[in-house]
Amino acid sequence: MKHFQSKSISTALERGNQMQFVNSLLLTCVLFFSSDKVAFAQVHHQVDAIFQAGVAASDAQKSFLESGTGSLRSNRGGLRWQQAIVQIESDWSSSFSSEVMLNGYSDGHKHLGLSQAFLKYQPIISSRVKYRLRLGMFYPELSVENTDIGWLSPDSYTHSAINSWFGEELRIFGIEASVFQGGRKRASAWSWDAKLGLYKGNDPLGSVIAWRGFSSHDRQSLFAERLEFAPYPSVISPEVIDHPAWVEPFSELDSRVGAYLGLHLRYLRRTQIKYYYYDNFANPNSVNSQRLYAWRTKFHSIAVQHQVNKSLAFKAQILGGSTLMGENFVHVDYQAAFAQILLQLTKRSKVSTRVDVFDVNERDIIPEDPNNSHGSALTLNYKYALTDSISIGSELHLSKNRAVNRLQLNIAPSQTEKAALVILEYRY
Repeated sequence: MKHFQSKSISTALERGNQMQFVNSLLLTCVLFFSSDKVAFAQVHHQVDAIFQAGVAASDAQKSFLESGTGSLRSNRGGLRWQQAIVQIESDWSSSFSSEVMLNGYSDGHKHLGLSQAFLKYQPIISSRVKYRLRLGMFYPELSVENTDIGWLSPDSYTHSAINSWFGEELRIFGIEASVFQGGRKRASAWSWDAKLGLYKGNDPLGSVIAWRGFSSHDRQSLFAERLEFAPYPSVISPEVIDHPAWVEPFSELDSRVGAYLGLHLRYLRRTQIKYYYYDNFANPNSVNSQRLYAWRTKFHSIAVQHQVNKSLAFKAQILGGSTLMGENFVHVDYQAAFAQILLQLTKRSKVSTRVDVFDVNERDIIPEDPNNSHGSALTLNYKYALTDSISIGSELHLSKNRAVNRLQLNIAPSQTEKAALVILEYRY
């Protein structure tokens, strides 16, 4: 972790056009919303980064990142560049800050781009009840798993099915307002945080899990990235769905505003509960010139984290919702859950075990396009910190899943997929 001082607002966080656009947006928002005289002459930046590479062995179907039906990130063994993430936090004043996340991958449609970029406003006030605003492109804080920098998990290299889906298809392009109160000032063990988010874009959310099903990985989609999936005949045929074999998940297609509500409860530093209700209010009959549809997607999510003692912790999350496209062309209910146990062995080593279950059930009017899928997964992870900056870890992941639409491609619907990883990680 490094710190540095910038002497003018012309200091660039990145010289690419995309980054220049984001920085211009953040500065414009600061100037527009601030009622104070903000001195930008000394802006404080903090840069954190994670670089991961290692060796993999895999026995899986062709990856979804290569237009396959597999649920894992790769079906190839050998050396692997896992990812690079750079997170830049900037304090523009005592009330305004921003965060920008850059991700780099060797696989997928794009290899370098933005995963998040937002402005945060949190004034210093004396009231017991405080508030904050976030504006830009970001994740709702609905995960107890993905709490590391860049929305990674500190406990595993393969994320749960729930948060793998969020990393692929879910991103907010809008504003979030939070009202919160800590327990200390009122001599209570409980703290709370209530959130309301309003946004546009993200209209195709739901298409990937409807057609491919849930997956398990750590690959986040980047701004303006395209997600490929297998060329299922029922999807691409003009006589059935007539949709391309890809989707751009962050597209705006119907000019409607989506919303979510969140409530966080915390008991001391031992227990945390997060509840969210999400609804993009999309018009499922909206379609653009590329034949991409808006999907009406909504869900409930409850996530729990409990610190049993200094060495033992527990995490879990339950998700349930539905998504609809067209005149009931595709309509599915989906559910997923995971439970994870974490054990700190020594100051430098820890292990985790996670069990996932997931299910997608169709209830639409086109039987030629089957969408039923379900499965379960087991993930075992061990990490050892060699130094404060360098760690090494190993992971085993086993998934048993069934997707009926694989039959269209002459692939057996039920598959058992396995992967083993050894990852070397460097933190800056």
